[in-house]
Parts: sequence; structure tokens; C-alpha cells
Amino acid sequence: MNILITGGLGNLGSWLMRECLDNHSVTVLARKERHVVNHPNYRFVQADITQQEQLNFAIDCYYDVCIHTASYNEHFQANYTKDALMINSLGTELLCQALARHGVGQLVYFSTFHVYGKTSGVVEESTSITPFNDYGLTHYFAEKYIEKHHRQSGLNYVILRLSNSYGCPTFKDSDKWYLVLNDICNQAFSQQKIQLKSNGLAIRDFIWMGDVVDVVIKLLYLSQPLNDTFNLSAGISYSLNQMVDRVQLAYRQEFGGEVAIIANKQDKTEPAELLVSNKKLCAVITHQYRDGIVQEAKKIFQLLAR
Repeated sequence: MNILITGGLGNLGSWLMRECLDNHSVTVLARKERHVVNHPNYRFVQADITQQEQLNFAIDCYYDVCIHTASYNEHFQANYTKDALMINSLGTELLCQALARHGVGQLVYFSTFHVYGKTSGVVEESTSITPFNDYGLTHYFAEKYIEKHHRQSGLNYVILRLSNSYGCPTFKDSDKWYLVLNDICNQAFSQQKIQLKSNGLAIRDFIWMGDVVDVVIKLLYLSQPLNDTFNLSAGISYSLNQMVDRVQLAYRQEFGGEVAIIANKQDKTEPAELLVSNKKLCAVITHQYRDGIVQEAKKIFQLLAR
């Protein structure tokens, strides 16, 4: 297959890029080539996803699949609302327009479970859409743009509403060190302690990026396009405290010591469980989801130590 991955040097995109390289021709589209990838099946094209002319120039051929992972979630940055709207929403619309010039077999879009705006209970694809942050809202707008292109031009697509994914960054200069597992491991490594902002009792769905990649590969080989939206989750929930315990175990195995764990005792929030159901996706493909927290924590420690 000839595969285009937007954001292919980013947190999730780089995992997908590495998995696809040996068996497919892979083109990565990003604003800048932060890292050089030496592989005969690899090509890099530079473009700002919010600039139509750049996209039209960069996307110069037919692709069997476009995996769209480029998005913006740096809510702590100035002008976040505007940038999230431009990149997540308008960027997806402009990408669809650019892909239409030469054609594309299928668009795989990574949306987010934040479109539901839920913090407890069971979330299914039929759950009402009530985003409470710009990240969820702008991804939902992007979903609507994709559906529009499906109606207008027959664009084949699958939308994946991803839950909390985790995995060791491919590159040490990743801009995603604020993600939960990355942050906890970074604290443990650099400070020999883990400081929690909450009491750690909230229960969330966490999915290993190795499972995310495997699911996407299986979707690529389906005989017919799905043209539908699915939750992409492990169906397994952990409290933050349980994740910290796994990081503690990884630290002990890697360095032979312990780290101090400091929870926020002022946080009296009662534990609430959020389960992101993956039953709809499981009816389409078969996959055994795994707990990779300890192994990924060890890889993160090894990356930080280099």
C-alpha cells in the first residue's frame, strides 16, 4: 500500500509510521522534519495542514490510505482555542480537499472520546455529543467535515474516537511529555518522586499504543470500507493510583529503588469510573487488548537515561 500519515513524526503518528515502513510505502506529512528517518520505504513531505496551497503541493499522488493523526492539544499554550480550531477542524477540511485532487482509497481519522464530554459512566457511540473543551469540540467539527466529503464525493473513511493512549515516545524531544504516563515517569526519573494533582482515585480507560497500531493495521486489510465511527479503547479502566503503582514497579525493576508518591490529600473527589465501550469495533475486528504500562514505563526510563 501507498500510505500517507499526517503528523507521522508525532506521538502516535510515529508509532504508526514505524509499524508500516517494512511492508508499505510511507509518506509522512508534517510542518517540519524534526527527525530524519532512514528507510527505503520512507518519504517526507513538508506542509502546514492549515495552508491549502502547501497541502496541494505536498500531496502529489494517489494514496491507498491516509492516516490522519495531526492534531493540536496543547491547551496550556496562548491562542489555543484559535489554533485548535485551525488545525483540528479546518486542517481536516483542507486535507480532504487536497486528497480529492488525486484520490484516496480511505481516510482513517483519529478523533477523540472527548467529543462525548463525559467523566463517568459508560460511553458508547450512541452517547450524546456534549464536548466540554476545545479539543473535543474541534475534533467533532472535523468528523462532520469528513462526513460531508463522504456525502459529496464518496470519500471512504473510518473515524476512531481514541481514549487515553499511552506508550514510550519515539523521540526524546517529544512535545507530549505532559501525557499521564510520560509525566509520571519523567517525575520519577528526574525527581525520584511522583506528585499527583488529584487523589488519584478517578478511573479512566487507558489503551496501549501498540494495540492502537495493531487495530489500525487490521482495519486497513478489511475487504470493504466501514464509513463509520468507532470508539477505540481497551475496554479496561485503571485509576491513576493503579498506574502509579505500575510505574513504581517499572522503576524498581529498572533502577532497583523506590520513588516517593505524594497524592493531593486536599482532593476529596469521590472515585468515578469512566468506561469507553469498544463493543462496536470488536464486532468488526478481533483483537486482544493488553496491559503494557510496566513495559512502556521501563522504555520511557531507558529513553530518559540515554
